[in-house]
Amino acid sequence: MKTWNILVTGSNGLIGSEAVEYFDGQGHRVVGADNNMRRVFFGAAGDTQWNLERLKAATKRFTPVALDIRDGNAVMQLFRENRFDTIIHCAAQPSHDKAADIALIDF
Repeated sequence: MKTWNILVTGSNGLIGSEAVEYFDGQGHRVVGADNNMRRVFFGAAGDTQWNLERLKAATKRFTPVALDIRDGNAVMQLFRENRFDTIIHCAAQPSHDKAADIALIDF
């Protein structure tokens, strides 16, 4: 089986973390990009650091990257440093209520 290099955005969230665990368990190299925006919107109760720590303990080939995918320069740097075979985009707005207040940023 070929080993893939996979990028998972939103890797600390519910769906992203499941993708990280699944593909790591299949023997693939996984880079996870997450900015922990839930902490910004929901405070300490929304912080996903606990899930990041869980992933680091549960995986073998996972590399977390603190990255906001809205930062084009940072995203381009990530792609200069890595060659990905596939991208699984799980980053999402964590608050529908907040989205109405920050529509331009959210979009």
